[in-house]
Amino acid sequence: MSFLAFSPLMAYGLLAGVAAVIGLLYLIKPRLPRVEVASTLLWRRALDEARARRHRWRRLLSALLMMAIGWSLTLALSRPELQSLGASHQRIVVILDNSASMSARTRDGSTRWQHALEGARGVIEAAGAGAEVLVMDTGGRTLNAGFHPRGQALQQLARIPLSPEATGRVPPLPVGAKITRADLFTDGVGLDSVPRGVRVHSVFEPADNVAITGFEARPVPGDPTRYEALVQIVNTAPSAKQITLEVVGANGFRLVRQLQAAAATTLNQILDVTHFEHGVLRAEVHSEADAFDLDNVAYCVVSPHRVRRVLLVTSGDGFLEDALRALPGVALSVRTPSGLGALPPFDAYVFDRYAPREAAPAGALLFRPPSAPWLDAKWRTARYPAVTSWDESHPLSSGVRWRDLRLESAQLADPNTSTPLVTAKTAGEGGPGGALLVAGRAVARWVAVGFSVQDSNFTLQPDFPVFLGTALSWLTAGATTTSESIGRIEAPIADAQIRDGSDHPLAATATANGTLFEAPKPGVYVASNGRERLIIVANAIDPRLAQINERHLRPDAADAQFSAAAHPSWPEPWVWLLAVAFVLLGIEWTTFTGRVTV
Repeated sequence: MSFLAFSPLMAYGLLAGVAAVIGLLYLIKPRLPRVEVASTLLWRRALDEARARRHRWRRLLSALLMMAIGWSLTLALSRPELQSLGASHQRIVVILDNSASMSARTRDGSTRWQHALEGARGVIEAAGAGAEVLVMDTGGRTLNAGFHPRGQALQQLARIPLSPEATGRVPPLPVGAKITRADLFTDGVGLDSVPRGVRVHSVFEPADNVAITGFEARPVPGDPTRYEALVQIVNTAPSAKQITLEVVGANGFRLVRQLQAAAATTLNQILDVTHFEHGVLRAEVHSEADAFDLDNVAYCVVSPHRVRRVLLVTSGDGFLEDALRALPGVALSVRTPSGLGALPPFDAYVFDRYAPREAAPAGALLFRPPSAPWLDAKWRTARYPAVTSWDESHPLSSGVRWRDLRLESAQLADPNTSTPLVTAKTAGEGGPGGALLVAGRAVARWVAVGFSVQDSNFTLQPDFPVFLGTALSWLTAGATTTSESIGRIEAPIADAQIRDGSDHPLAATATANGTLFEAPKPGVYVASNGRERLIIVANAIDPRLAQINERHLRPDAADAQFSAAAHPSWPEPWVWLLAVAFVLLGIEWTTFTGRVTV
């Protein structure tokens, strides 16, 4: 026997407790009333023996009736299930579509998901005692642990979470198991196919939705001290919408815009956020009758965009000095090595044929540096080296036509822990050559160039100021930031700990390429392992998330509205138990009033 309301141990313990209480009550003898009589000497003994024999079975009958009533009520409360031979062969599969669109609200104030749960619960409860149920979902959030009795299936049904992802997949049905029926509850939006033989119960109802499908901040081209934010808004409703866009940040920064969006249109808004110094911006849209909340909020990170103070240490290089002064957003100071003591505080440093003994306190760009303890690079001189390869994925080495670089002399390095970005070798030299451009980290980031501008044609190339600007941006940048869609995200950092915007740790799994976790809603997440740190901005940027009315299932399947079928069956055991308890109460009352029991 199994129980729907309690575990078997709790149910049996409750039954034992009820029996013990009733037994103790009957063991307690009630006080007899005191009555004064003339004398009992002649007939007291015979009368006591007759009453004892007559009352013993009456009390026993009363105790048995009360025990049966107590057990009946207790069993009814625990809702027992009796395994029957006929019902034990029924195996039902219940599949719930838990993709993101199922959280859309319907006209009655509930959600599609709540309607799906209600329908699935009706199928399980109508299956009859003894049926076995397998609960599955399209988002892969439920562990497939096989068929279970109805009570456990209902508990498992209540634990299924909604997925933040736009799509899902109907899981394959168990192979080799005899299945009586399989039921799928879906709105038809996140699924595009259903296996043959699965009954589709649609919970779809059209709903309005205004969504943020894009949000990013970037410096204005040509002026890195100015920043703008691009917000993309989609109205998927069949009617025009009045939309309120609100962008907020730290220290009281706030922008509000009133927008009018026609039916099924996309709006692009560019906002000036220069006065927001740096940090996280939050955008949110509000509109009347919006039924889907997941895509109403988005986040982005604004990098520091004030004027950067840069120190150039050189014995004299007019080309390099002029190129740095021409960069927008750079305030340049120049010192000679002989007149330089301890490094003064700056946002970045550029060293021309010079390297301080101690590591620079901020990012440093070095041209043909001498050996220094904090630089992980041992240089060897090469005459007329030619570039052989470079890393197109790194911002420092991409965007430059290194093949056009001509060098009279340079230094090539064999780095240990630092990263080679551009390699070169002398013509006719065998072997792999060496690194011409190396990036590493000491106190702060550094990048070393193996040649000076005097020994190359680098200053004559249009890519030279691009390289300088990219290098200074890379050296002064904070933590690396990436943008992802909500749902399962793999951070490219091994053994990382993941924290959300409230600094709460999230469950994560180590993978071959990094760390996998799930972002359940838009927000800013931080992945860190003590050596590397990555800021992950997760938004509802999947364009399919906003299309909560775009169904993909075939119409004949998706339009089959669910209605719980009325299966003729006997009442549940707890109903019978309640009926038995009431009948026994009637018997107890009749026997007591008729002086049969005491």
